[in-house]
Amino acid sequence: MADNKHTDRRAEYYWSQVKKHGAKYPEFNWPSVEILLNLVYTYDVVSGHLSRKTAAFGITKAGFSVLMILSRSQSKACKQNEISQLMLVSRANITGLVDGLARQGLVERANDPNDRRVNMVRILPKGEKLLEDLLPGYYRHVQEMSSVFTAAEKKVFNDLLMRLRNRTGEIKG
Repeated sequence: MADNKHTDRRAEYYWSQVKKHGAKYPEFNWPSVEILLNLVYTYDVVSGHLSRKTAAFGITKAGFSVLMILSRSQSKACKQNEISQLMLVSRANITGLVDGLARQGLVERANDPNDRRVNMVRILPKGEKLLEDLLPGYYRHVQEMSSVFTAAEKKVFNDLLMRLRNRTGEIKG
């Protein structure tokens, strides 16, 4: 319940204070700002829920993402810098993340046989088992969260998000 009170205060701030303050600027467009706030706010709420799901299995959301990338790769391994690029995080962050997963016995790091400067990360059986245990409930939870939308609404929502992402990529600076 404390989480709901926290998010309720934040929603009240977003929709009263931000709107009031922004009105001082001619460039301010409330519907556009509202989209951004809703995206960020919703991501935070959904991310928190999913983090609690993975934490129950002793893994962070970021660690879960690494395991998912590795388990989906054809060879069950991936270059460490590719993981970094897929997750949109720095190589230093991936190093620490992989170190933690290795300490838990979920992954192993090895040199690429073709290039010793490249680190390969491979998911271990314990990491595969963790995913097998976690994923049914995780996917059920994702489905339950998105059950507020019809299949057609999900398609429209995904299309709209892609349009926003593409447009944002086109804007200079």
